[in-house]
Amino acid sequence: MKHTELTVRNYSGFATTIFLTGLVSVGFGAIDILLISPKGLDQVAAVGLGDVVNAGLTALLAIGVVDTFSSRLAIAEGRGDLARRLPVLAAALLVLLLVAQASAVPLSCAVQPALRLAGQDPRLAGLAGDFVIVRGCSLGFTILYAALNEALRICGLKNRSLLLLVVGFATNAALDWAFLYTPLSGRFASPVVAVAAATTGSQLLIACFALRFFLRRMRARGERFTRPDRASVVAETRSMARNAPGVGARHFNDYAGTITVTLLLGTLGVQVLAAVTVATKIWSLFCRIPQACVSGTFVYYGYRLGRNESDLPATARTLLRYAAVPTAAGAVTVALAAPWLVRLFAGAGQDERLTRSLLFAFLLTAPAYLLENHFGEILSVHQRGALLATASAVTTYALAVPLAAVGVFVLHSPFLVIASGVLPSAVLATAFHRSLRKDHWTGSEVDRDSGVGVPA
Repeated sequence: MKHTELTVRNYSGFATTIFLTGLVSVGFGAIDILLISPKGLDQVAAVGLGDVVNAGLTALLAIGVVDTFSSRLAIAEGRGDLARRLPVLAAALLVLLLVAQASAVPLSCAVQPALRLAGQDPRLAGLAGDFVIVRGCSLGFTILYAALNEALRICGLKNRSLLLLVVGFATNAALDWAFLYTPLSGRFASPVVAVAAATTGSQLLIACFALRFFLRRMRARGERFTRPDRASVVAETRSMARNAPGVGARHFNDYAGTITVTLLLGTLGVQVLAAVTVATKIWSLFCRIPQACVSGTFVYYGYRLGRNESDLPATARTLLRYAAVPTAAGAVTVALAAPWLVRLFAGAGQDERLTRSLLFAFLLTAPAYLLENHFGEILSVHQRGALLATASAVTTYALAVPLAAVGVFVLHSPFLVIASGVLPSAVLATAFHRSLRKDHWTGSEVDRDSGVGVPA
């Protein structure tokens, strides 16, 4: 299968598709805000707050399940063993999907009272809570659509995956308009609920079409699937359930650390908060480049692991070189275009010089950010969820947040607060690399199905 070969063309094509996918994904939230804005400031604020909370729930409950499923699917595809493994993996995914959905319901229902306890305006808390409930009660659709899109990319249909996302974006915009500005709006308790329902509907549509494309691909390849036995499904589910929470916790820790640091910086005044907001927005757009690259690392390393390649460290070095070039080029481009980018996003009266300095502080962390995520994705392929969760928790709450607090309350320097992010990323990158060298790249064999390193 040519799409599993690690070549510059395959890797760059895959990473480019993921980059474009990331840009389209940003548009989902943007179109929600754009179309709901005529309904009033409260509605806009509620969607923004609800989306932030929902992102945390998704990181905690969904991403680990999808990543664990995807890594094992990539290993099976690289080995040419998809027909045997897919039915078992799909059954285990559905079980974990149901568990995640059952966990999301009570957590989403607790958001509204939690926001009120945190001092949020009662009306805003109520609207944001309604948004999170709708999205939380449909978390299963989110997992299903994300897993099927990953399956398309892994099995050589990355362009179909991007096409589906574009169609989903158009559908989301159409449903937003229909649910907000036609007689259908009367069926929803508020515009916020209407927007949440539109996103759910678009995700369900993407999942249905992705499943159809995937099954057609499997039939064209002549794959023949058999019903998995109960013992295999139980064993696979238990194995995936041990890894998925750790991967999810890693993403949640990153999310919580970012939010906490932003809140600390907000205590330095409105000008600082505005500058941080704009610099973070530009940095987030830039990060689509390294994120797309490490997605390629995740998949192509999984292919190599599935083939039981002996020189995995060389594969990791090659993938790192492939990722470093576009990341460096993107960083240089953003740095040169910083004055223009800041003027594009900055509001009236904003301190553009401060904003540019904070953007440069973010860019200083780019090398460590890339290394951390590169080795982190490889550990995800090796199913090291517990290590990922523990290491990210320690560096977030014992290093990143205290460093930010010192920068805010002692040094009063937002530049140093953001630039200090290089330290926790460097620590994580070092710890991840050390674990790979010790446990997976020296004196170990690979478990045939999960890809976990075991003693030789």
